[in-house]
Amino acid sequence: MKKLLFAVLTVGFLFAFTNQASAQWSLGASYETRNEDPTNGFGLRVERSVLSAVPVVDFNMRAHFSFFNDDALITPDEQSYSGDIEAYDYGLALTAGVGIAFVKPYVGLGIGAENYNFQGDQGFSFDESNLFWNGFGGLELSILPMIKPFVEYRISQISGSEQINFDNVSRVAFGVSLRF
Repeated sequence: MKKLLFAVLTVGFLFAFTNQASAQWSLGASYETRNEDPTNGFGLRVERSVLSAVPVVDFNMRAHFSFFNDDALITPDEQSYSGDIEAYDYGLALTAGVGIAFVKPYVGLGIGAENYNFQGDQGFSFDESNLFWNGFGGLELSILPMIKPFVEYRISQISGSEQINFDNVSRVAFGVSLRF
């Protein structure tokens, strides 16, 4: 009886934590912090498993959205303006990950658009939209079969920026995904 119980528990454990083929969709939310103003925000993402015929690597297509809002002080042309700055971005990415026991490290590449809006207290304001590409890496934990906490580091290169002079924008995201 003990051997049968052990076998059932072992098969159940392996099925619950290694069978990722049944998890086709993922919805996630995250707290994000980055190295440029505005610095703190939140993110949402939706992932869909693709290329499920590949045996070891889990490929996903991701759509993501992030929103940041903060008070800021900017100094164009040696004048200081204080006000509210908002930034949001959205994009698509392809991720690849490998499940190893309770962890799944992953990497990805993506493209997207980012919009900045500054409303100054003294009437100075600007609004700018730019394209970006990004690369990221992260780690997803498989503590429960459907709920996956994750941490992710993303670096973006913004192109076409006229009023905002960013080199690389990096961010760290802490969140939870629901896989079904």
